[in-house]
Amino acid sequence: MNILYKNVIILFLVMCGIFIISGWADAAGNIRMGQMEIHPYVGLQEEFSDNIYKTATDLKRDSITILTPGISILWPSGRHRLEAEYYVIDRRYDTYPGEDTTDKYAKGLLGLQFGSYFNLTVSDAYAKSHEPRDISSTGFIEVFRTNAASASATYQLAGRSKVQVDYTVTSWNFVTSNFRDRDEKLVAGYIYYRFLPKTSTFIEYDRKMVDFTLATTALDNSMDTLSLGFTWDIDGSSKGTIKAGRTAKDFEDPAEKDFTVWTWSVKVNHNFSDLTTATIIGSRDVNETNFSGTSYFITTGAYADLTHKFASKMAFVVRGSYGTGVYSNAVAPSTTVREDKTNMLGAGLKYFMKDWLEFGADYNKRNRDSNINVNDYRETLYILSTNLTF
Repeated sequence: MNILYKNVIILFLVMCGIFIISGWADAAGNIRMGQMEIHPYVGLQEEFSDNIYKTATDLKRDSITILTPGISILWPSGRHRLEAEYYVIDRRYDTYPGEDTTDKYAKGLLGLQFGSYFNLTVSDAYAKSHEPRDISSTGFIEVFRTNAASASATYQLAGRSKVQVDYTVTSWNFVTSNFRDRDEKLVAGYIYYRFLPKTSTFIEYDRKMVDFTLATTALDNSMDTLSLGFTWDIDGSSKGTIKAGRTAKDFEDPAEKDFTVWTWSVKVNHNFSDLTTATIIGSRDVNETNFSGTSYFITTGAYADLTHKFASKMAFVVRGSYGTGVYSNAVAPSTTVREDKTNMLGAGLKYFMKDWLEFGADYNKRNRDSNINVNDYRETLYILSTNLTF
Protein backbone atom coordinates (compact mmCIF):
# COMPACT_ATOMS: atom_id res chain seq x y z
CA MET A 1 0.00 0.00 0.00
CA ASN A 2 1.23 3.51 -0.84
CA ILE A 3 2.72 5.17 2.25
CA LEU A 4 0.54 8.19 1.51
CA TYR A 5 -2.57 6.21 2.29
CA LYS A 6 -0.95 4.41 5.22
CA ASN A 7 -0.38 7.79 6.87
CA VAL A 8 -4.00 8.82 6.36
CA ILE A 9 -5.28 5.51 7.76
CA ILE A 10 -2.97 5.70 10.79
CA LEU A 11 -4.15 9.19 11.67
CA PHE A 12 -7.78 8.21 11.12
CA LEU A 13 -7.41 5.32 13.58
CA VAL A 14 -5.72 7.62 16.10
CA MET A 15 -8.60 10.09 15.83
CA CYS A 16 -11.17 7.33 16.24
CA GLY A 17 -9.41 6.20 19.38
CA ILE A 18 -9.40 9.73 20.72
CA PHE A 19 -13.13 10.15 20.21
CA ILE A 20 -13.79 6.78 21.89
CA ILE A 21 -11.91 7.93 24.99
CA SER A 22 -12.97 11.57 24.74
CA GLY A 23 -13.76 11.60 28.44
CA TRP A 24 -10.04 11.03 29.05
CA ALA A 25 -8.95 13.70 26.54
CA ASP A 26 -11.18 16.63 27.46
CA ALA A 27 -8.23 19.01 27.62
CA ALA A 28 -4.65 19.41 26.49
CA GLY A 29 -1.89 18.93 29.04
CA ASN A 30 -3.45 16.13 31.07
CA ILE A 31 -0.64 13.57 30.62
CA ARG A 32 1.59 13.92 33.68
CA MET A 33 4.19 12.01 35.62
CA GLY A 34 4.61 13.91 38.85
CA GLN A 35 5.53 17.45 37.82
CA MET A 36 6.45 16.38 34.31
CA GLU A 37 4.01 17.34 31.53
CA ILE A 38 4.05 15.18 28.39
CA HIS A 39 2.43 16.55 25.25
CA PRO A 40 2.27 14.15 22.29
CA TYR A 41 0.86 15.74 19.16
CA VAL A 42 0.18 14.95 15.54
CA GLY A 43 -0.76 17.03 12.53
CA LEU A 44 -2.13 15.92 9.18
CA GLN A 45 -2.09 18.33 6.28
CA GLU A 46 -3.30 17.78 2.72
CA GLU A 47 -1.97 20.31 0.21
CA PHE A 48 -2.65 20.86 -3.46
CA SER A 49 -0.12 22.90 -5.45
CA ASP A 50 -0.34 23.94 -9.10
CA ASN A 51 3.47 24.38 -9.31
CA ILE A 52 5.37 21.95 -7.09
CA TYR A 53 8.73 22.71 -8.74
CA LYS A 54 8.18 26.48 -8.37
CA THR A 55 9.43 27.25 -11.87
CA ALA A 56 8.41 29.68 -14.60
CA THR A 57 7.78 27.03 -17.29
CA ASP A 58 7.72 23.42 -16.02
CA LEU A 59 4.43 23.64 -14.11
CA LYS A 60 3.48 20.38 -12.40
CA ARG A 61 0.42 19.86 -10.21
CA ASP A 62 0.30 17.48 -7.31
CA SER A 63 -1.29 16.79 -3.94
CA ILE A 64 0.98 16.40 -0.94
CA THR A 65 0.21 14.68 2.35
CA ILE A 66 2.19 16.00 5.30
CA LEU A 67 2.24 14.03 8.55
CA THR A 68 3.82 15.69 11.62
CA PRO A 69 4.00 13.49 14.72
CA GLY A 70 5.89 14.78 17.72
CA ILE A 71 6.23 14.95 21.48
CA SER A 72 7.23 17.73 23.86
CA ILE A 73 8.13 17.45 27.54
CA LEU A 74 8.13 20.13 30.23
CA TRP A 75 9.62 19.26 33.62
CA PRO A 76 9.62 22.13 36.14
CA SER A 77 11.57 21.68 39.35
CA GLY A 78 11.24 24.57 41.75
CA ARG A 79 12.57 27.62 39.91
CA HIS A 80 14.30 25.49 37.27
CA ARG A 81 12.88 23.80 34.19
CA LEU A 82 13.79 21.17 31.62
CA GLU A 83 12.21 21.17 28.16
CA ALA A 84 12.59 18.70 25.30
CA GLU A 85 10.89 18.21 21.93
CA TYR A 86 11.16 15.83 18.99
CA TYR A 87 9.09 15.84 15.82
CA VAL A 88 9.12 14.60 12.23
CA ILE A 89 7.72 16.28 9.11
CA ASP A 90 6.96 13.58 6.53
CA ARG A 91 5.97 14.88 3.06
CA ARG A 92 4.56 12.45 0.48
CA TYR A 93 3.66 13.42 -3.09
CA ASP A 94 0.88 11.58 -4.87
CA THR A 95 2.12 11.81 -8.49
CA TYR A 96 5.81 12.75 -8.11
CA PRO A 97 7.21 10.61 -5.27
CA GLY A 98 10.74 11.71 -6.18
CA GLU A 99 9.94 14.91 -4.26
CA ASP A 100 9.21 13.03 -1.00
CA THR A 101 11.13 14.22 2.06
CA THR A 102 11.36 13.32 5.74
CA ASP A 103 12.69 16.01 8.09
CA LYS A 104 13.61 15.36 11.72
CA TYR A 105 14.02 17.89 14.53
CA ALA A 106 15.14 17.54 18.14
CA LYS A 107 15.81 20.19 20.78
CA GLY A 108 16.36 20.44 24.49
CA LEU A 109 16.60 23.28 27.00
CA LEU A 110 17.67 23.56 30.63
CA GLY A 111 16.70 26.75 32.45
CA LEU A 112 18.27 27.46 35.82
CA GLN A 113 17.23 30.31 38.13
CA PHE A 114 19.65 31.24 40.91
CA GLY A 115 18.11 33.60 43.43
CA SER A 116 16.32 36.70 42.17
CA TYR A 117 19.10 38.09 40.00
CA PHE A 118 20.80 35.42 37.92
CA ASN A 119 19.52 32.83 35.46
CA LEU A 120 21.31 30.53 33.05
CA THR A 121 19.85 28.75 30.02
CA VAL A 122 21.62 26.06 27.98
CA SER A 123 20.05 24.50 24.90
CA ASP A 124 20.75 22.40 21.85
CA ALA A 125 18.81 22.06 18.58
CA TYR A 126 19.43 19.48 15.84
CA ALA A 127 17.76 19.24 12.44
CA LYS A 128 18.01 16.91 9.48
CA SER A 129 16.06 18.94 6.96
CA HIS A 130 16.02 20.12 3.36
CA GLU A 131 15.84 23.16 1.14
CA PRO A 132 13.18 23.00 -1.59
CA ARG A 133 14.11 23.38 -5.24
CA ASP A 134 13.33 27.10 -5.50
CA ILE A 135 15.95 28.18 -2.94
CA SER A 136 18.59 25.44 -3.18
CA SER A 137 21.90 26.03 -4.93
CA THR A 138 21.45 23.03 -7.24
CA GLY A 139 17.85 23.50 -8.37
CA PHE A 140 17.04 20.17 -6.71
CA ILE A 141 16.08 19.23 -3.16
CA GLU A 142 19.09 19.94 -0.93
CA VAL A 143 19.37 17.85 2.24
CA PHE A 144 21.36 19.28 5.13
CA ARG A 145 22.09 18.74 8.80
CA THR A 146 22.57 21.48 11.34
CA ASN A 147 23.17 21.66 15.07
CA ALA A 148 23.12 24.73 17.32
CA ALA A 149 24.37 24.62 20.93
CA SER A 150 23.68 27.74 23.00
CA ALA A 151 24.18 29.21 26.44
CA SER A 152 22.59 32.40 27.75
CA ALA A 153 23.21 34.14 31.08
CA THR A 154 21.16 37.05 32.45
CA TYR A 155 21.95 39.12 35.54
CA GLN A 156 19.47 41.58 37.02
CA LEU A 157 21.26 44.72 38.16
CA ALA A 158 19.91 46.96 40.88
CA GLY A 159 16.92 49.02 39.89
CA ARG A 160 15.85 49.06 36.26
CA SER A 161 18.77 47.42 34.44
CA LYS A 162 19.94 43.95 33.48
CA VAL A 163 22.71 42.47 31.33
CA GLN A 164 22.65 39.38 29.13
CA VAL A 165 25.37 37.40 27.37
CA ASP A 166 24.69 34.68 24.75
CA TYR A 167 27.06 32.22 23.08
CA THR A 168 26.05 29.90 20.21
CA VAL A 169 28.00 27.39 18.13
CA THR A 170 26.26 26.24 14.93
CA SER A 171 27.40 23.70 12.33
CA TRP A 172 26.00 23.31 8.80
CA ASN A 173 26.57 20.26 6.60
CA PHE A 174 25.03 19.96 3.12
CA VAL A 175 24.84 16.65 1.26
CA THR A 176 25.45 18.12 -2.21
CA SER A 177 26.56 21.76 -1.83
CA ASN A 178 29.57 21.12 0.41
CA PHE A 179 31.00 24.54 -0.48
CA ARG A 180 28.41 25.81 2.06
CA ASP A 181 29.59 23.57 4.94
CA ARG A 182 30.68 25.79 7.80
CA ASP A 183 30.91 26.38 11.54
CA GLU A 184 29.59 29.58 13.08
CA LYS A 185 30.34 31.06 16.50
CA LEU A 186 28.16 33.88 17.77
CA VAL A 187 28.75 35.99 20.86
CA ALA A 188 26.04 38.50 21.78
CA GLY A 189 25.83 40.98 24.64
CA TYR A 190 22.84 43.08 25.78
CA ILE A 191 22.33 45.89 28.25
CA TYR A 192 18.68 46.57 29.14
CA TYR A 193 17.22 49.64 30.83
CA ARG A 194 13.56 49.61 31.90
CA PHE A 195 12.17 53.15 31.54
CA LEU A 196 8.48 52.16 31.86
CA PRO A 197 6.96 49.39 34.00
CA LYS A 198 6.57 47.04 31.00
CA THR A 199 8.96 48.58 28.45
CA SER A 200 12.76 48.52 28.14
CA THR A 201 15.34 49.85 25.75
CA PHE A 202 18.52 47.89 25.04
CA ILE A 203 21.86 48.04 23.30
CA GLU A 204 23.00 44.82 21.59
CA TYR A 205 26.43 43.92 20.26
CA ASP A 206 26.92 40.72 18.21
CA ARG A 207 30.08 39.18 16.82
CA LYS A 208 29.74 36.17 14.50
CA MET A 209 32.77 34.26 13.19
CA VAL A 210 32.20 32.01 10.16
CA ASP A 211 34.66 29.27 9.23
CA PHE A 212 33.95 27.40 5.98
CA THR A 213 35.06 23.76 5.99
CA LEU A 214 36.10 23.45 2.34
CA ALA A 215 39.67 24.68 1.93
CA THR A 216 38.95 26.05 -1.58
CA THR A 217 36.16 28.28 -0.25
CA ALA A 218 37.84 31.61 0.58
CA LEU A 219 34.78 33.07 2.33
CA ASP A 220 35.79 32.88 6.01
CA ASN A 221 34.59 36.08 7.63
CA SER A 222 33.40 37.84 10.75
CA MET A 223 30.35 40.04 11.24
CA ASP A 224 29.98 42.74 13.88
CA THR A 225 26.57 44.28 14.60
CA LEU A 226 25.69 47.12 16.98
CA SER A 227 21.95 47.66 17.47
CA LEU A 228 19.55 49.77 19.51
CA GLY A 229 16.14 48.34 20.36
CA PHE A 230 12.97 48.36 22.41
CA THR A 231 11.10 45.48 23.99
CA TRP A 232 7.76 45.41 25.82
CA ASP A 233 5.21 43.03 27.30
CA ILE A 234 2.08 44.91 28.38
CA ASP A 235 -0.33 42.74 30.37
CA GLY A 236 -0.98 40.28 27.56
CA SER A 237 -2.39 42.92 25.22
CA SER A 238 0.83 43.77 23.40
CA LYS A 239 4.25 42.13 23.20
CA GLY A 240 7.13 42.88 20.90
CA THR A 241 10.76 43.63 20.15
CA ILE A 242 12.08 46.12 17.60
CA LYS A 243 15.75 46.78 16.89
CA ALA A 244 17.95 48.36 14.22
CA GLY A 245 21.68 48.75 13.77
CA ARG A 246 24.74 48.56 11.54
CA THR A 247 26.41 45.31 10.47
CA ALA A 248 30.00 45.16 9.21
CA LYS A 249 31.12 42.05 7.32
CA ASP A 250 34.88 41.52 7.07
CA PHE A 251 36.34 38.74 4.90
CA GLU A 252 39.71 37.18 5.68
CA ASP A 253 40.54 36.97 1.96
CA PRO A 254 41.54 40.45 0.71
CA ALA A 255 40.04 39.59 -2.68
CA GLU A 256 36.57 39.70 -1.10
CA LYS A 257 35.14 43.16 -0.56
CA ASP A 258 34.22 44.12 3.00
CA PHE A 259 31.07 46.18 3.52
CA THR A 260 28.73 47.76 6.08
CA VAL A 261 24.93 47.73 5.90
CA TRP A 262 21.88 48.63 7.99
CA THR A 263 20.07 45.64 9.54
CA TRP A 264 16.87 45.46 11.58
CA SER A 265 14.24 43.13 12.98
CA VAL A 266 10.72 43.42 14.34
CA LYS A 267 8.42 40.94 16.10
CA VAL A 268 5.10 42.21 17.45
CA ASN A 269 1.95 40.52 18.76
CA HIS A 270 -0.94 42.86 19.51
CA ASN A 271 -4.44 42.07 20.77
CA PHE A 272 -6.90 44.68 19.57
CA SER A 273 -9.55 42.87 21.63
CA ASP A 274 -10.27 39.43 23.04
CA LEU A 275 -11.35 38.42 19.52
CA THR A 276 -8.87 40.14 17.20
CA THR A 277 -5.09 39.63 17.18
CA ALA A 278 -2.35 40.82 14.81
CA THR A 279 1.20 39.55 14.30
CA ILE A 280 4.04 41.30 12.47
CA ILE A 281 7.45 39.69 11.87
CA GLY A 282 10.20 41.16 9.71
CA SER A 283 13.96 41.55 9.33
CA ARG A 284 16.84 42.62 7.16
CA ASP A 285 19.68 40.09 7.33
CA VAL A 286 23.08 39.41 5.82
CA ASN A 287 23.23 35.71 4.91
CA GLU A 288 26.09 33.39 4.05
CA THR A 289 26.37 32.28 0.43
CA ASN A 290 23.90 29.75 -0.96
CA PHE A 291 25.03 29.85 -4.61
CA SER A 292 28.51 29.00 -5.84
CA GLY A 293 30.11 32.16 -7.19
CA THR A 294 28.45 34.48 -4.70
CA SER A 295 29.91 35.73 -1.42
CA TYR A 296 26.69 36.50 0.46
CA PHE A 297 23.12 37.67 -0.06
CA ILE A 298 20.90 40.17 1.77
CA THR A 299 17.24 39.47 2.48
CA THR A 300 14.67 42.05 3.54
CA GLY A 301 11.08 41.13 4.27
CA ALA A 302 8.05 41.18 6.52
CA TYR A 303 5.07 38.94 7.28
CA ALA A 304 1.77 39.99 8.87
CA ASP A 305 -1.45 38.25 9.78
CA LEU A 306 -4.74 39.25 11.37
CA THR A 307 -6.90 36.72 13.23
CA HIS A 308 -10.52 37.34 14.21
CA LYS A 309 -12.46 34.83 16.30
CA PHE A 310 -16.21 34.42 15.85
CA ALA A 311 -18.92 31.88 16.62
CA SER A 312 -17.00 30.97 19.81
CA LYS A 313 -14.94 28.19 18.19
CA MET A 314 -14.03 29.59 14.79
CA ALA A 315 -11.46 32.08 13.54
CA PHE A 316 -10.79 33.80 10.24
CA VAL A 317 -7.18 34.59 9.28
CA VAL A 318 -5.79 36.87 6.56
CA ARG A 319 -2.04 36.94 5.93
CA GLY A 320 0.52 38.48 3.64
CA SER A 321 4.24 38.86 3.15
CA TYR A 322 6.70 40.75 0.99
CA GLY A 323 10.44 40.32 0.65
CA THR A 324 13.49 40.99 -1.47
CA GLY A 325 16.71 39.09 -1.95
CA VAL A 326 19.85 40.66 -3.42
CA TYR A 327 22.96 38.60 -4.23
CA SER A 328 26.53 39.85 -4.01
CA ASN A 329 27.79 38.70 -7.42
CA ALA A 330 26.52 37.84 -10.86
CA VAL A 331 26.55 34.07 -11.48
CA ALA A 332 27.56 32.84 -14.94
CA PRO A 333 26.20 32.73 -17.57
CA SER A 334 24.35 35.85 -16.38
CA THR A 335 26.22 39.14 -16.13
CA THR A 336 23.53 40.65 -13.89
CA VAL A 337 23.43 40.51 -10.10
CA ARG A 338 20.29 38.59 -9.16
CA GLU A 339 17.51 40.45 -7.35
CA ASP A 340 14.27 38.70 -6.35
CA LYS A 341 10.99 40.14 -5.12
CA THR A 342 8.54 37.77 -3.47
CA ASN A 343 5.04 38.22 -2.13
CA MET A 344 2.29 36.06 -0.66
CA LEU A 345 -1.39 36.66 0.06
CA GLY A 346 -3.62 34.18 1.82
CA ALA A 347 -6.65 33.53 3.96
CA GLY A 348 -7.92 30.70 6.09
CA LEU A 349 -10.50 29.37 8.51
CA LYS A 350 -9.81 27.56 11.79
CA TYR A 351 -12.24 25.51 13.83
CA PHE A 352 -11.30 24.73 17.45
CA MET A 353 -13.44 21.66 18.17
CA LYS A 354 -11.65 21.05 21.47
CA ASP A 355 -8.71 22.79 23.08
CA TRP A 356 -6.68 19.80 21.85
CA LEU A 357 -8.28 19.40 18.40
CA GLU A 358 -8.14 21.97 15.58
CA PHE A 359 -9.21 21.88 11.93
CA GLY A 360 -8.12 24.35 9.26
CA ALA A 361 -8.62 25.31 5.61
CA ASP A 362 -6.24 27.74 3.90
CA TYR A 363 -5.58 29.37 0.54
CA ASN A 364 -2.24 30.97 -0.36
CA LYS A 365 -1.07 32.70 -3.54
CA ARG A 366 2.71 33.04 -3.91
CA ASN A 367 4.68 34.99 -6.49
CA ARG A 368 8.37 35.62 -7.17
CA ASP A 369 9.56 38.19 -9.69
CA SER A 370 13.27 38.18 -10.46
CA ASN A 371 15.36 40.37 -12.72
CA ILE A 372 16.58 37.03 -14.13
CA ASN A 373 13.36 35.64 -15.60
CA VAL A 374 14.23 31.96 -15.21
CA ASN A 375 13.83 32.42 -11.43
CA ASP A 376 10.23 33.68 -11.64
CA TYR A 377 7.36 31.52 -10.43
CA ARG A 378 3.75 31.64 -9.34
CA GLU A 379 2.03 29.10 -7.13
CA THR A 380 -1.47 28.60 -5.79
CA LEU A 381 -1.71 26.41 -2.72
CA TYR A 382 -4.84 24.90 -1.10
CA ILE A 383 -4.48 23.33 2.36
CA LEU A 384 -6.68 21.23 4.64
CA SER A 385 -5.24 20.46 8.08
CA THR A 386 -5.95 18.70 11.35
CA ASN A 387 -3.89 19.22 14.53
CA LEU A 388 -4.16 17.24 17.76
CA THR A 389 -2.23 18.21 20.90
CA PHE A 390 -2.61 16.44 24.24
